[in-house]
Amino acid sequence: MSKMVDNMKGIMRKLFSTGFFHVFGSSVINKIIAFLSSVVLVRILTKPEYGTFTYAWNIYSIVFIFSGMGMDSAMLQLASEHGGEPEYTDKVSKYSVRFGLWFNLLLAVVLLGIGLWAPLTISGGRNLIFALCLLPFVQLIVCLMSCYLRVVKRNQDYAKLTVINTIVVFAGSVGGALLFRELGLVIGQYFAAIVTCLFGYYSLHVSLMKRSTTSIGEDRKILLKIGFISMINNGLSQLLLLLDVFVLGIVDPQETLLASYKVATMIPTALIFIPNSLVIYIYPYFAEHKNDGKWCLERFKKIIIVLGIVNCLISLLLFAFAPTIIRVFFGDQYLDAVPIFRVLSVNYFISGTFRIVSGNLLVTQRKLKYNLIESIITSIINVIADYFFIQLWGGMGAAIATLMVVIISSIMSTVYLILTFIRVKKNA
Repeated sequence: MSKMVDNMKGIMRKLFSTGFFHVFGSSVINKIIAFLSSVVLVRILTKPEYGTFTYAWNIYSIVFIFSGMGMDSAMLQLASEHGGEPEYTDKVSKYSVRFGLWFNLLLAVVLLGIGLWAPLTISGGRNLIFALCLLPFVQLIVCLMSCYLRVVKRNQDYAKLTVINTIVVFAGSVGGALLFRELGLVIGQYFAAIVTCLFGYYSLHVSLMKRSTTSIGEDRKILLKIGFISMINNGLSQLLLLLDVFVLGIVDPQETLLASYKVATMIPTALIFIPNSLVIYIYPYFAEHKNDGKWCLERFKKIIIVLGIVNCLISLLLFAFAPTIIRVFFGDQYLDAVPIFRVLSVNYFISGTFRIVSGNLLVTQRKLKYNLIESIITSIINVIADYFFIQLWGGMGAAIATLMVVIISSIMSTVYLILTFIRVKKNA
């Protein structure tokens, strides 16, 4: 018994010293603040106003998933494989910033084109899309700063950066909504991104463009390849969360319906911080040990067991107390979201236990092509299911489509990851 206690103490000390609790703690703080922000904004804005912002922000989010052509993911993977060696990390980050900003110029043009010519079903979203055109530039810098701190394992500073960003988003969004209604939410996003960049540069001394570093050389091709495939993979994966609102806006363009569906997604989506926090912490270690199948397999099994128990308890509580949760946090006007909320609570368990962890760890094994194939297959299924299910069951149809696709994706990614670890173990 004493030996077990000593082992637990040793594990806890290691997790604390390497920054796990800083990452997890900051994620908890971030999600609490973000959730409170959502609750406050739902009560400040009318249901149609919130639905209009949801529509415009969803379109922006679909465009932004291609931000920087995946340079943040490529930088994280390539620099982590080199153990976060400072000079190499500086070279990778410098190239990633330059290329990413040029690529995001294209995204700004796309957003401008959508605002000018796209046949938007909710007309109030047009002005918001215009206002969002320049946001991809500053948000890319925030993403690359976060990746830099993860690569060099400055987890405490990473936690500080994310908490500051969340606090300023909350303050800017609430203040903006009070002054300028839904347009104020866009202003709040700009304010938060700029403040976070300044904090990262002046307080945390994160410089992504150091002049003294040499060229990245031949690794540029590898970086671009990883970035492009990661962009497609991550983009298609994130579409699972975004297509529901997008298709709802086409098939049944009602601001109130979009608002209710968005409310139903808030808590299950917010809780994704639990597996995401774990992935943020373990990713560099799995990337470093990508050729050690035994090490990876043993730790993956432990992660899935512990995470599965935690997520199962959370999902059961959400399902059982759904009406009370919706009434307390969002008000009686959103009780129509309860059935959708329950479906998405089940979806959280499957996605948070299997899909998110397995999908990210496949990248550490450089299984980008498999992730791409899986993402293409599940995205096609999602679009088809969304279109037909929404016509049959409205918002509930969108939730069922999401659950179905997440189950398929989780099976494909988890089984293939285990087989990959076994194969690497045998070849060692």
